[in-house]
Amino acid sequence: MSEPPESFPVRVAEYIKKQGLISDGDHLLAAVSGGPDSVALLALLCDLKNILGIKRITVAHFNHRLRETESDEDREFVHTLAASANLDFHCGEADVLAFAKKRKISLEMAARDCRRSFLLRTAKELDAQKIALGHTADDQAEEVILRILRGVGPGGLQGMSNSTEQGIIRPLLFAVRDEILAFLKSSGIGFRIDSTNLTPSCRRNFLRLKVFPLLREAFHSQIAGTITRCAELAREEESWWTLQIQKIWNDICIDSSKDGCIFDVERTRQLHPALLRRVLRLAVGQVKGNLSGLSLAHLEPLVDFVLSGKTGKSVRVPDTVEAVRHGAKLIIRCRKCAARENSSDEVLRIHAAGNYIFGHCAFEFRFCENVKNNCSTDADCILMDSDKLKWPLELRFRRAGDRFQPFGMKGSKKLQDFFVDCGISREERPRIPILCDSEKICWVAGVRMDDRVKVEGHTRQILMVRISMDIQQQRPLPTKK
Repeated sequence: MSEPPESFPVRVAEYIKKQGLISDGDHLLAAVSGGPDSVALLALLCDLKNILGIKRITVAHFNHRLRETESDEDREFVHTLAASANLDFHCGEADVLAFAKKRKISLEMAARDCRRSFLLRTAKELDAQKIALGHTADDQAEEVILRILRGVGPGGLQGMSNSTEQGIIRPLLFAVRDEILAFLKSSGIGFRIDSTNLTPSCRRNFLRLKVFPLLREAFHSQIAGTITRCAELAREEESWWTLQIQKIWNDICIDSSKDGCIFDVERTRQLHPALLRRVLRLAVGQVKGNLSGLSLAHLEPLVDFVLSGKTGKSVRVPDTVEAVRHGAKLIIRCRKCAARENSSDEVLRIHAAGNYIFGHCAFEFRFCENVKNNCSTDADCILMDSDKLKWPLELRFRRAGDRFQPFGMKGSKKLQDFFVDCGISREERPRIPILCDSEKICWVAGVRMDDRVKVEGHTRQILMVRISMDIQQQRPLPTKK
């Protein structure tokens, strides 16, 4: 036997307190569409205002302009509802259909994005600490099934969170829709019905109208609650995985920023596949700014790429993210940021020894008289016979037709062919500094020195040049295979 409707507000209050969704003195922005879930949410928040320590409630309504007069009637209904409760009312609207066509996304996704932007903007303008949404266990069950069908990894089974860092809360996420309807009926509260929800016009509606009735009939009536509990367990599991990632992150991640993450390849490859997948997912999310649209189908090629050991290659992840392997380093970065980092026209003239900055790299030029140091012809520090150099020197990026004589070779080679032989990716080549004198290329920085400037037995004075890592983005320089 189901619980009597009058016990429902008590359960809502207990859930909110247990989950810490509302703090004493919070200003709440309640998103109300006019449908049963959001109307019930508003009524419950008003009833529990003193118990929960809510300082203020403001009603927000978004008009999607998709149902002509129905949309206007929804707005007026919610406006009247807010006025009857002596609450401030804020309304936003957008041409969601035009937005969907412009962005080439589904109508459902466009509506969600427009609505979310309005709510976040309004909350900021009104200094509201929380945005309360009326999602229920039925919504959660639908979301989990949709994610499974889209091919999410284990993390996607969490479904929607009952609270987010942006202040969004879902106080009714534990409750099934039948409880909501029973509460509204017993309280004598009316609500609106969105006619678009009555036809299987989108995947979510198809699940709601066609699939879940069959599941309830074939299994049991509380199928939505069962799936929601699975989502809660998945969230606890992911919380544990997050702790594990935090423990090993500094050991495998050399550096990270919003533009990219740099990992130690060998340490990363030694991770358990489940942990590796989550580390890569976190890195992509950090670079991308969110995990929207990222599925298991996108992560698996990335995992295979890391385990393959291929260097100089790259793999792309949707929405401007790519992974590149260079020597002992794996870089997950924003493609747009990498493409605009350097200008091929940039030139820096070097007239004397000293410290210089070119692009995002730091260079040290110093004269010495012996070779007792750690420099080599292939590393980030080289030694050149200063008498073989035609000053001034200059730092630039590659140009069409560039040739040089790689150390150890007798003939010259096109720089383009050299990059291919070394396995350096197309994306990385434009950002490699080239050190030249007035006649020739002397060093492909961090990769290979020119044989014509090498130190020999009769060398009188040595010019040492050292290049450090990317000083602004802290990215490693490309290395040959």
